[in-house]
Amino acid sequence: MYYALRLTDSNDERSYPLPLDGHAKWQCVNDLLSDAGRRWQASIELPTTPSGHILVPSFSMLGESYEYQVALIDRNTQRTNRLNPLLTPADNLAQWPEKTADLNIVSEQIDCWHSEAELTNVALIITVQCERPPEKYLFAISIRPVTLTCKFAPTESIVLTQPLAISQMTAEPNLRNRICSPTSLAMVHASLTGNMAFTEIVAGCYDPATKAYGKWPLAVYQANKLNLVGAVEALPSWQCVSQVLAKQWLIVCSIRFATGSLEGAPLGQSAGHLVVLYGIDVTDPEQPHVLVMDPAGKTQDEVQRRYKLAEFSKAWLDHRGGAYILNNAPPED
Repeated sequence: MYYALRLTDSNDERSYPLPLDGHAKWQCVNDLLSDAGRRWQASIELPTTPSGHILVPSFSMLGESYEYQVALIDRNTQRTNRLNPLLTPADNLAQWPEKTADLNIVSEQIDCWHSEAELTNVALIITVQCERPPEKYLFAISIRPVTLTCKFAPTESIVLTQPLAISQMTAEPNLRNRICSPTSLAMVHASLTGNMAFTEIVAGCYDPATKAYGKWPLAVYQANKLNLVGAVEALPSWQCVSQVLAKQWLIVCSIRFATGSLEGAPLGQSAGHLVVLYGIDVTDPEQPHVLVMDPAGKTQDEVQRRYKLAEFSKAWLDHRGGAYILNNAPPED
C-alpha cells in the first residue's frame, strides 16, 4: 500500500509540489513553559498498514523556533512507540517524554518506523513546542513498503538548473565521511539562494542524540532556519518524482547500494548515502539516466554525476525511497 497525508495552513500552490490535504487540528496540551512556550498537539488516525512498511513522519515550520516529538499509539492497548524529540539540546531532553518502544509491532529507525505486524487502529501523535499555535507549517506522514520494485518508462526529460557543486571530501578528515546529508542540503540551499552556508549547515545537522549528521528531519529543520520549505517523504514511484521535478523542486535522495551496483559512483558501495537529484535525461529512451550531484566526489569537479536510471532506482526507490523535497519558501503576500 501507499498512503500520504500532508497538512498545512498555507493555501499557496507554490508551498509544496505534491497534493495537500487541509489543516491540522492543534490543541494546547500544557500551561505556559518557563522558557520555550506552549505545547500543541495534533492526532492523525492512520489507515490499516500491513507489515513490512515504512512510516515516515515530517514536520517543518517557518519563521519561529520550535521543537517537536512524534509517537505512534495503539488505540486498543494504549501502547506507544515514541521517537526522540527534535531539536532538543541534550540537557533539555528531560523536558520531553522519554523515547519508548512499548508498541512492539513497529520498530523505530531513528527518524521513522517499520511495521513488524499489521497496524490497526493506530494513530500518529505530534507534539510541537512553540509560543503560538503552529503557523506556516507542513506536517506529513508517508507510508509505503520498505522494499518494492519501481518500473518507469519516462517519455520526456526533466532537467533543472544544475546545483552548485560542494564536495564533502574537502572537509576535515574526521568529518568528511559523515556529512553527505548536510552537504547535500548545502548544495540545495546555495543553488536556490545564491548564498553559501556549508559550515553553518554541517554544524546545525549534528544530532546529539545519535552523534550523527544524517538525521532526516534535522535536515528539514535546518532548511527552515534558512527559509527553505519542504518535507521528508518516502516516495513510491518515478511518476511522483517527475511531478516534483516538473514543479522545479530539488530532491535529496537517501540511497544504498552494493559493490559495483551503481556505475560511476565515487563510493564503491554504501549502506546509507545522500545525493541531490536534479534531472531525468531520456535522450536515449533505451537507457535513461538521472542527473545527480553526489557530495562524495573527491573534488567539486567530480560531484556532478550521471547514473543509469535503473541502477539508481534500485539504490533509492526500491528501498524506502527516503527523500528531502525542498525549495524556497513562497514570498509573503
